[in-house]
Amino acid sequence: MFSIMVVNNLEQTLDSQVLIVTGLSGAGKNVVLNALEDLGFYCVNNLPVPLVSTFLKFAFQANGGAVKVALGIDIRAKKYIRDFMQEVEQLKLFGKGEYFFKVIFLNSSDETLIKRYQETRRAHPLAKDLSVLEAIRTEKVLLDPIKQLADIILDTDSFNIHELRKWARETFADSNQKMIVNLISFGFKYGVPIESNIVCDVRFLPNPYFIPALKALDGREKEIQEYLFKQKEVVDYWERIKDFVYYSIQKCYQEGRPFVNVAIGCTGGRHRSVSFVEKLGQSQLDNTVLLVHHRDVNK
Repeated sequence: MFSIMVVNNLEQTLDSQVLIVTGLSGAGKNVVLNALEDLGFYCVNNLPVPLVSTFLKFAFQANGGAVKVALGIDIRAKKYIRDFMQEVEQLKLFGKGEYFFKVIFLNSSDETLIKRYQETRRAHPLAKDLSVLEAIRTEKVLLDPIKQLADIILDTDSFNIHELRKWARETFADSNQKMIVNLISFGFKYGVPIESNIVCDVRFLPNPYFIPALKALDGREKEIQEYLFKQKEVVDYWERIKDFVYYSIQKCYQEGRPFVNVAIGCTGGRHRSVSFVEKLGQSQLDNTVLLVHHRDVNK
């Protein structure tokens, strides 16, 4: 089980959001910032503390008063810690009624952080003259004042990257946040699309290519779709592939992915795969935008 402490109420009622993401080095700050960027936040990492107010002023002016900003602050700004705390108090004061403002502090145990540094082989920012454990403990002392004023303290010991991204999405995504799903038809004879996340094969289904009256048409046309979907084996496979794709899209959305590419292939990418993609493109799925692309239909 992970541990999370929310100091203040997290109710979001304002369009503008300003988040400060800070915490221990190795606890997942960059992962959270990347997830927020996928949610449409303008993210700046390691912005000098004296520039925070100036940056936010210009950000609000440039966007007509509505803005979503996430700022990453870490131990490299240690000489500004006192200034940072004063800055946070000012932002909380002036942000009332204007924007949703929270400080997120990412925390982890010594054991977890040591393990992560061993796995990534990266140096701790304070480890120049200290061991990794000494650097971690020194950082905890230095950042404790910031931890005390945080609105959210999140222990990431039991999180992997995907779970941490999912937490950020579920906590800060707009209720109407959409995932982009690219539905791609293709021909195996021309190769599988390299951007594919999910690949389905319909080559074993009846092929309109061998029907003289249908050969010159493609899967976007009514005659091809009627020929295919009046056959039991096509309808049976359609129901199976539809359920599989719907389920996969749902799981990708829950994981926090901003997009997913679903590729469906037949031999030449002109008839069967095109018809299946066209039919999928007519689906109505929550929190999803479906885009249809027929890569090989004109080859």
